Amino acid sequence: MAHDDPTDDGLTRRDWMKRGGIAVASGLVAGCTASSSGGGGSNGSEAGNGSGADDRIQSSTGTSAQGGTTRSGSYSVAIEPVGSVEFERPPERIVGGWGFVADVLMALGHADSIVGLSRPGFWYQGFYELLPSVKPRNVDEIPNTVSKSYSVKQELLYELDPDLLATDPNRFIASYQLEPSKVSTLATDVAPFFGNLSRSKRAPSWPNWPDGKSYRYYSIPEFVERYGRVVGERERASAMIDLYEHTMDDITSRVPPKDDRPSVGLLSAFTNPENKGYFGVIDPIPKLDKTYELKQYGDLGVVDAFADEYDSENAHYDLKLGMEGLLDVDPDVLVFDEAVNALGGNNVYGNADAYEGMLELLRTDPVGKQLAAVKNDRLYPGGTGSQGPIINLFQTEMLAKQLYPDEFGAWHGLGEIPANERLFDRQRVADIVNGTL
Repeated sequence: MAHDDPTDDGLTRRDWMKRGGIAVASGLVAGCTASSSGGGGSNGSEAGNGSGADDRIQSSTGTSAQGGTTRSGSYSVAIEPVGSVEFERPPERIVGGWGFVADVLMALGHADSIVGLSRPGFWYQGFYELLPSVKPRNVDEIPNTVSKSYSVKQELLYELDPDLLATDPNRFIASYQLEPSKVSTLATDVAPFFGNLSRSKRAPSWPNWPDGKSYRYYSIPEFVERYGRVVGERERASAMIDLYEHTMDDITSRVPPKDDRPSVGLLSAFTNPENKGYFGVIDPIPKLDKTYELKQYGDLGVVDAFADEYDSENAHYDLKLGMEGLLDVDPDVLVFDEAVNALGGNNVYGNADAYEGMLELLRTDPVGKQLAAVKNDRLYPGGTGSQGPIINLFQTEMLAKQLYPDEFGAWHGLGEIPANERLFDRQRVADIVNGTL
């Protein structure tokens, strides 16, 4: 296999990767990091400005490296909480978490490097089908490194023989009940960790491995930049960041004044009074600006119809209510979280019919038919929370058209936007993915 081809020095590529990885993992076990920017506040608030040691890349001789690698040189890239990770060569076999890092790697032209994911089904493929000459991955063929009972398949991680674990190690501890000592062992024996959970605000009980200190969050462009250095794609990362930031600046500058925006209710696409006994309402406003799960709702200034209604006692949803309760609030627009999974790509939830059932219920129920969103046909599919730069571009465009059609043009449906009404250049995205810069 090419994965084990020897180098000119008689070492396999795996030996090169492990030699650098073990060095950094040993430092992490001792509680050391290379970052001097400091962690966040005690409640997981944002900290750090992206400068200092967290942004430096150095060769093994201590001189500055401008990107790429040489046959004999090494380089390091830093991310909190793990600090600086040293590489002899760009990793070719990567295990990730859900769909976020996978989307970042797709943007960098390295989607094929992914050999395992904690939850492959959360990597939504439907938007890649809308990009010319970009081939989606079949997530059914990607090994699931976390069991259905939410435990890490440690033996599988060894078998996959990755060069990098592109996930926040604290996710393994907090969500998958892995002991910190086991995390240290994986970092030493399998591959170094390189990841940071910035999906949403971390809970106060977040473990903050390896040193117990809370740490900063990163924006989507910051992730693209860091992973671009990791995989030796600085130019591609820069091109994607330029396109992404220009598009976001253009869209957000055109959002109508607050008084001209409709009220919005964000509901679970797959939970309703018929199958669960209630609607699951989700607060659409991100708690921190840099988190990506609900990014498009914050960027587009969504007016939350339920802003004063949330019940802190609900564990999974921010609010649970029935049909009468929904009518009492009566949002102008209803958006159904994660509904894209029922419309294309791979449906991680396996219950696409539940979303169609939701729409049918609202349109036929005697109370549901009274809702303004039903009467005005303003029921829309919402996006996935596992969104990197490409998926977020599509989902921001989608929501902008759903909420503000007078400014951004009408929403015609997934994949049905005429070329002259699109808010970003699909061909340019595809060119970056394919390395045509």
